[in-house]
Amino acid sequence: MEPNAKLKEIAIKILEKSTVPKEDNYGFALITVLMIISIILTVVRIIQECNKNKLKGLSSSQDKYTLYGSEIKTYSSRRGWYTKMRIKKLLRRELKPADYEQYGFALLSALLDMGETLTEEEVVTLVEAANV
Repeated sequence: MEPNAKLKEIAIKILEKSTVPKEDNYGFALITVLMIISIILTVVRIIQECNKNKLKGLSSSQDKYTLYGSEIKTYSSRRGWYTKMRIKKLLRRELKPADYEQYGFALLSALLDMGETLTEEEVVTLVEAANV
């Protein structure tokens, strides 16, 4: 499976966990899927930036993927106010104000739920896509 298809699959899983309507004028919420992918990749880039000092000591890419996976799972399970604030900021930037009011909390919860259950393969897909 190609990386773009894997990203779309991850975004669709997040949409299925949320209350965002699956159908709209564009078919299977194409714009929503792209928006979710954008948010996910931005979150991964933020995590990469925060951990750049830790990464200097790691030599293999598998160690880096393990670090990113553990960081994503830690932030997702803790659900601290700063983590929520950063994701809400991304959601506000991507969504229309009315859509943010209606679906913002559901998308935030779905993103954090998905972050807790990411597999190693999904982490690798996200990190590779974020590095492009």
